[in-house]
Amino acid sequence: MKKEELYREIGFIEEELIEAANYEVKKKSFSKKWLAVVISMMIVSSVFTATIAAAYYKHQNNELYIRYLSAEDMELMPATKYDADKFLKALDSDKEEYIYIAINRLVESYNDEKLRNKALKAIQPFIQSDNKKIANAAIFAVDILSGSFKSQDVYKLADGSVFFTLFNNYSDYGSQNVLWRIKDDVLEAYSSFSSPSMYIKEIIPSPDQKLIAIVTNSNKSEFVEVINVEERMVSPELVESSRVKYGAEQGLDTWIRTDHENYSYVDHLRWKGDATIEFEASLSYDDTAIIKNVVVTYEVSQKKLTVKEIK
Repeated sequence: MKKEELYREIGFIEEELIEAANYEVKKKSFSKKWLAVVISMMIVSSVFTATIAAAYYKHQNNELYIRYLSAEDMELMPATKYDADKFLKALDSDKEEYIYIAINRLVESYNDEKLRNKALKAIQPFIQSDNKKIANAAIFAVDILSGSFKSQDVYKLADGSVFFTLFNNYSDYGSQNVLWRIKDDVLEAYSSFSSPSMYIKEIIPSPDQKLIAIVTNSNKSEFVEVINVEERMVSPELVESSRVKYGAEQGLDTWIRTDHENYSYVDHLRWKGDATIEFEASLSYDDTAIIKNVVVTYEVSQKKLTVKEIK
């Protein structure tokens, strides 16, 4: 950056003084006295320019640069690690809700053999609980931690993995909105669903067990996605896609809500072959003033979505 440009950038010198200094230097005839003054000014200004420029570029290099803030970053501390002992202690609580939560969370001890065996032993007595929800949670947790995988809520796929949810049907709407996987004897939270998909309602593997259809929901809406497990790919969300596609074809209002609720519902989801899924849906338009009952077909390999009204 030129000296004059730097001055203008920082704003220390008035425009008239910059022009006057330039004019004096360019004059062909002036007194030795003025020559000495001009030379002195130039020396001082050169030193000043170098100092200001150095400070300017140092400031630029010290600017705070943030590319991405994770949820952990914004907590200003490391993410909380899983604490199995906390949940083991909660099993002695006199609050049934704490016991229920602890039983489900202790399934996450699977990858640590010592903790897994400890959790397994601690949970087994709750199979005899008079509280049906606690007893069912204990039965399921023991099935997972023991590696039996015999529960009807465990889904076995072609790649040798098993999928399941925790807190099975804890709500009238469904299960926890996290899809868990065990493959090669390692447990991982495979996928989770953000609001408004607050619950997992249904999991349906394809006939060849290479794909799974997931129905999630809130208390207002339902959603459908298809996951290719081996390739870790997921389809578009099919209910809202169908609502927009059909609404555009019929000239209906297809505005998308900022809360992503669709006020639409799914029924009779089924696989037609290994890579085509079909379900009935009630699609909502004009703030539920208009409801259209349709059949939705999605061909996974071709990424083809078809929506037909039920007459």
